[in-house]
Order: sequence, then structure tokens, then C-alpha cells
Amino acid sequence: MGADEVVSSTDQVTLKNMGAKFDLIISTVNVSLDWNLFLNTIKPRGRLHFVGAVLEPIKSSVFSLMTGRRSISGSPVGSPKNIKKMLNFCVQHNIKPIVEHFKFSDINNAIDKVRSNEVRFRAVLSW
Repeated sequence: MGADEVVSSTDQVTLKNMGAKFDLIISTVNVSLDWNLFLNTIKPRGRLHFVGAVLEPIKSSVFSLMTGRRSISGSPVGSPKNIKKMLNFCVQHNIKPIVEHFKFSDINNAIDKVRSNEVRFRAVLSW
């Protein structure tokens, strides 16, 4: 899908061995992960930013923040102005979602596929 590199958030071995590589990580998940692993992949003055609502406290090493001059931040969903800016960026760079279309008359099949985790990315119902 255009990425230069993909690292699974559950691949602890790769995360431990990759070093400080990223300027910014935007977390969209709503589950707790080993955030120290992610902090260690962030370059000095980099940031781990949350837009997903993790319900548990975020456990992190203060030393990882201090020695790397890293930071943790969070924000809610973007403002209408920022959403419009993001959508314009997508149009300019021809970025489109990947969806699987289902006719509304086939809704039961669509729901079954979602429940069995067979839909890749997004399911869209249309008349």
C-alpha cells in the first residue's frame, strides 16, 4: 500500500532490535501495548502521539523520555478544518481507502464476514 517498511506492533524482537528510527509514531489503537518498546524506536526529540483511546494507564520509562528527549502526547479526532486539510492531502496524492463492497441485500453475508474477520480493511454497504 505504499509503505517503505512495515513492522508489526506485536513483533517484540524486531521492535527491540530496530533502534531509534522514527520521528513520530501515531497510535490509533485502543489496547495497551509495551509502550517502552515503541519509545525506544523514536529518535531524539521524537514523539509518541495517541489518537486512540487506551483505557488503561500508559506505562513508560521516564529515563527513556529524558535521555532521548522524547515526548508522549495525545489529541482527540481532528477539527473540521484539519479533517478537510487531510482529505485535500489525500486527493492531491491520490490516496484512497481499500474497501470491500456489499449490496445491501447481501447484508447478512457482510456481517458474517466481519464477525469471522474475513473482511480486509473496510466493508461498505451500498444499494
